[in-house]
Amino acid sequence: MLLVTKMQFGKNTGSLLVAFLLGLFPAFALPTLQGILWIVIITIGLSFRQIERALFQNALNFYNLAFAQFAIFFFLNAAIFDVLEGGRVHYRAVALENWSLTLVCLVLLAVWLQLSRAEDVKRALFRWLPAGLTLSFLVATGVYFLGNQGSQITIFASSSLGPPLWFLTLTMCSFAWFFEMNRAQKVWRLALLFMAGLMVIYAAARLIALAWVITSMALAIWLYLRAEPHHKKQALLGIILSTAFAIGGLMFVNSSFGGLLGSRMAAFTNVEFTYDSISAKFLRLKIWDGTLTIIWENLWFGIGQVNERFTIRQELEWEKWQNSHQAYLSYLIAGGIPALISGLLMQSPVLAFLKSTRRSTMLPAFLGLGVAVTMNCFTDSIFQSAVNVQMFMVATLIFLRASDAD
Repeated sequence: MLLVTKMQFGKNTGSLLVAFLLGLFPAFALPTLQGILWIVIITIGLSFRQIERALFQNALNFYNLAFAQFAIFFFLNAAIFDVLEGGRVHYRAVALENWSLTLVCLVLLAVWLQLSRAEDVKRALFRWLPAGLTLSFLVATGVYFLGNQGSQITIFASSSLGPPLWFLTLTMCSFAWFFEMNRAQKVWRLALLFMAGLMVIYAAARLIALAWVITSMALAIWLYLRAEPHHKKQALLGIILSTAFAIGGLMFVNSSFGGLLGSRMAAFTNVEFTYDSISAKFLRLKIWDGTLTIIWENLWFGIGQVNERFTIRQELEWEKWQNSHQAYLSYLIAGGIPALISGLLMQSPVLAFLKSTRRSTMLPAFLGLGVAVTMNCFTDSIFQSAVNVQMFMVATLIFLRASDAD
């Protein structure tokens, strides 16, 4: 009995820590994923006697297999395609290591989620995901106002786009089960949505600003439609006041502290509607043009993920080693049509949040992991990074497991 109690305590504590670290990801990136992995390993070790063959059979579901095939596909892609002469040989070793570790992490996560009670995971997300996100925001705010990273901060991520994207994504996910929350929990979520807007300003991320607007509008419509009939007027008034406060507050912060996001947005108002004029302000157009040329010449099987940056550099005759800055183009250039299919399958588990049995509570998770992430995919090669794939995998599978409690 004492052993069972200790194991249950370990699993409950593990769920709380995982949810908290998930919220810390926008600020601290890779170390939080490493922390989650260690918690998963320790929890599995404490529950080792409970692991049976049936557990592994239950873990062989579509969601886990969708992520597994992606990791396997790009591991084989790195193994099969040689690095072109003049390319960076270490890209291949890095890719092999990253995708093999992603597969190992998936197996461990799948086992851990099967051992964890869905209700415990859901309860942990309720309280500790917002706590982690709030701490991430405080860290980002400190970095921004100290000014040591300039007016477009990266915090501890590899680029300025990661922190606001994952903060917005996880904030949207935190609105799941909104109508089961008490008033304080609801207010906390609304505060997180405002923080997500500030994170966009801190990074001067134009597309994520658009994603914030679109997903927030969709969330507002969902909240209004899901409100009780006698609460719809209050819900509508709350939405209007929150929107006015958010827009006003964000405009004030942006104009008072550098205004880089505003100036980046305004840059598009001073261009002519010609390819040369727009591409001069939006260099991704030139990159996409060169990438499409490479894809057309290697449509069926691509040239290998490890050769993407080198080939684009050659095509554009640039000094920089750029990727395609578009996830779906990166799939095609890496492995042709099969790679694109693999990438779409990897993202498909989020569609489960739209099922009739989940939609009433889990639509916000789809807005985050489906809409916000996909919008980012159209202007950044987000899933070329194994860290982003692992984050997307962890967040999706954890919320899917928590939804089993409903």
